[in-house]
Amino acid sequence: MKKMLLVLLALLVAFTPLFAAGQQEKKDENVTLNVLFYSPELAEQYNDMVAEYKKATGVTLDITVLQTDYRSVLTSRLNSGDVPDIFMSSAYADNSTYKDYVYDLTNEDFIKQIEPGALQGVISDGKVTGYPFLVQSHSFIYNKKVFRDNGITTLPKTLSEFEAVAKKLQANGVQPFATGFKEFWVLPQTAWQAIANVPTDNYGGYEKFVGMLNSGALKFKDIPQMSQLFDLLDLIKKYGGPKPNESDFNDQTSALATGKVAMIHQGNWAEDSIRKTNPEVEIGLLVGPTGNNAATAGIMFDSNQTIRIAKDGKNRQAALDWLRWLTTSEYGKNWIPGKVKQLSPIIGAAAPDSHIAKETSALLASGTPGYPWFYQMFPTGTEQQLGAILQGYCAGLTDREQTLDALDAAYAKIVKAAQ
Repeated sequence: MKKMLLVLLALLVAFTPLFAAGQQEKKDENVTLNVLFYSPELAEQYNDMVAEYKKATGVTLDITVLQTDYRSVLTSRLNSGDVPDIFMSSAYADNSTYKDYVYDLTNEDFIKQIEPGALQGVISDGKVTGYPFLVQSHSFIYNKKVFRDNGITTLPKTLSEFEAVAKKLQANGVQPFATGFKEFWVLPQTAWQAIANVPTDNYGGYEKFVGMLNSGALKFKDIPQMSQLFDLLDLIKKYGGPKPNESDFNDQTSALATGKVAMIHQGNWAEDSIRKTNPEVEIGLLVGPTGNNAATAGIMFDSNQTIRIAKDGKNRQAALDWLRWLTTSEYGKNWIPGKVKQLSPIIGAAAPDSHIAKETSALLASGTPGYPWFYQMFPTGTEQQLGAILQGYCAGLTDREQTLDALDAAYAKIVKAAQ
């Protein structure tokens, strides 16, 4: 009997790890990660990744994808204690906004696989507070065939050159721009690019520039180069069709793809939508004008879209395991360049087969300025509120002076609320 008990004990010891592993596997298979993302144009790619991860691990990612009301929904959920296991935000200022909710990724092994430059927007107080999702660029995307058919061989760099191109296109019966002004986020991206050189040229750098705005030492109405911003918006509005404030993202991408318009201000994330309308379209990337100085015309290039892990989430380890898989698995490493068709922050990741990504790389390699998305350093909430003010300007509800006053008043209020 004693011998039998010893044998049974030995068998129990031998099979305990296997039993535990089986239980862990079963536990993992029953995990459902609650995920809140934006960028609905990537819904198909999100779904593909979700299916692949489910197949590889048995873990379910329950993703809700929003856009216009994303921030208000996220804020409501955080305030109610219903914190998603994984959620998305911007970088820079949002590091502080969500610091009480997010897990410190600094010591996670997979962070070493991320390009150091892509981490600049998610580091706060020396800690890595988020995971850079995409490396993106934005500026003016143009239809190469439309340019070619209308004899435009020299690409514009200055505001005057953009207007000359617009006049020529309009004279030939082609609408130069689709504005996208119905989207609050299109306006800030377009507008702030027009003064992207100003913080470093005149105020000692982006952090000092934003710090001066935050302290009230500097106001938008004090910045002479804000005229560049209004000049650019006026130009796009003038040559952007009869109802510029009714043009949205879908209008922009479809109109460019079909050759109805020649130019839109968008980022490399728009290419997939453009190609869904016309897979054969030839598109390229133009620099954005900073007034009439060709030397400072450039593109906006940064990793801003950020994935955050809830620090107190009951599924935190499972969420970290997903990020590790996204960074190190063959599917994960190829998901962004292969499926999303954008630039990946992962070291050694393949380049996407996308025109805008290739043109971004070519422009930067040629010495074209690549400016950070410095407007994401503004306090959380400025993008939507200042975007709405600029929408009012483009609708003719306010003049330049009134718009500057409104921008300053809204900015000061947001800063105060964030303190």
